[in-house]
Amino acid sequence: MNDSIAVIISTYNNPDFLSLVLAAYAKQSDYHFNIYIADDGSDTSTHNLIEQTSRDFPVKIQHVWHEDQGFRKARIHNLTLQHVKEDYVLLTDGDCIPHPHLIATHRRLAQEGTLICGSRILLSRAYTEHLCQTKDIPSFTALHYIKNRLKNNINRMFPLFLPAHLSAVKKRLSGIHGCHISCHTKHLLHINGFDESFEGWGREDSDLVARLLHSGIQRKNLRGTPVLHLWHEENSRSHLNNNDVLLQTCLDEKRQQSLRGIRELSDKEEP
Repeated sequence: MNDSIAVIISTYNNPDFLSLVLAAYAKQSDYHFNIYIADDGSDTSTHNLIEQTSRDFPVKIQHVWHEDQGFRKARIHNLTLQHVKEDYVLLTDGDCIPHPHLIATHRRLAQEGTLICGSRILLSRAYTEHLCQTKDIPSFTALHYIKNRLKNNINRMFPLFLPAHLSAVKKRLSGIHGCHISCHTKHLLHINGFDESFEGWGREDSDLVARLLHSGIQRKNLRGTPVLHLWHEENSRSHLNNNDVLLQTCLDEKRQQSLRGIRELSDKEEP
């Protein structure tokens, strides 16, 4: 695939994390991509960071924002997808520092009718705080990660040393994280984007993947080229039981379309 990639980064009121993530995207080996910040209602500190960073950033950054009304990740993603012009989308989070070859790897391995699901390495609280204080980007070298594994700053090293490749087709939903998944934009539009029936934290990514699978898209896992997941307190699980029920219903019905997705957005509504 030679076309530009749309990188959608979700964020909410964490400019320290977003600053690290954007700094790592500024050091990619492949610059044929554009960034869309899917902002779930952050205050002006995030806006100011994006505005300042955009001035000399190597690729275009577009900030898509809506009013803070609680956790509405599905909705801000649908609003953001309305802006995407690229034929291929990489979905990731504002707490995931990308490997320097992340874009190049997703581009090289992209396949028609295939969803690529990547992996992550968890960082400790102490290491996360260190990175935020120093503004350092990890070097992704073997020596660096051996030292940090010995210090328990990372939870594993194996994915860092794997050559990037795709697994065989995976038919199960287990192991889905929003850290980095990619597919052709048309596949996301075909299933009506994210389902805004999922309110509060939890299962909106799994629902998206389930409906892609129901629509005939194949899932393959990306081995190697992990992202680094910055430590943070867990989000509220207050809506998780309801979202579990919604996900199970989607699975039982083998539903392809979101109940409230992109097509249900008002034509007049702007982020």
